[in-house]
Amino acid sequence: MNNQSKTSTEGLPQNVITQAWIIVLGAIAPMLDSTMVNIAINKLSSDFNQSLSTVQWVVTGYLLAMVVAVPFTGWLNDRIGGKKVFLVAELLFGLSSLAAALSGSITILIAIRFIQGFSAGLITPLLTTLLVDVAGTGAMGRIMAIVGLPIMLGPIFGPVIGGLIVQYLSWRWIFFVNVPVVVIAFFADFV
Repeated sequence: MNNQSKTSTEGLPQNVITQAWIIVLGAIAPMLDSTMVNIAINKLSSDFNQSLSTVQWVVTGYLLAMVVAVPFTGWLNDRIGGKKVFLVAELLFGLSSLAAALSGSITILIAIRFIQGFSAGLITPLLTTLLVDVAGTGAMGRIMAIVGLPIMLGPIFGPVIGGLIVQYLSWRWIFFVNVPVVVIAFFADFV
C-alpha cells in the first residue's frame, strides 16, 4: 500500500494531512509573532531608550501592515497562485524576522515590522485558501479539526513564549525564533 492510499482515522489521505500540517507550520510563526512582541515592549523601550508611545509602533505597525496586505492576497493569488505567494511571503517573513532581530535602532525595527506584518497579512488568509486547495471544500471540516488547534493556540502561547524569551534571553530572540520555523516550513513545501 503506497503512502497516498493510506488514510487517517478521519478518512483523509495521509498526504493531504501532511500537506495541511506543512501549510499550518508556515503560518505558525506569524501567529505567534503577532502576540509575542507585546511582552517585549518595556524591554524595547528600555534598550532603545525610547518612549512607550514610540515603541508601541513596533506592534501597531505590524498589525496595520497585516490589515493592508489582506486585500492584496486575493489579487496576488489570482495572478501568480496561492502557493507561490505563500512561499514568497514566508521567505519575506523569515528575512524580516532576521532583520528585526538585528535592528540597531527603533526606527529600523518599526520599518521592518511593517514589512513583517505585510508578509504575515499575506500568509494568514492564504492558510485557508491553500487548505481548501489541498483537501477540497468537502473535507474542510475534518481538516480544520486536525489543524485548528495549533491555529487557535498560537496567539495564546505567543505571550507565554515571548515572556520566557524576554526573561531568559534577549528580546532579539523573539524574532530569531521565527527563522528556523520559516526555514523548515519553506523547505517542507518543496518535498
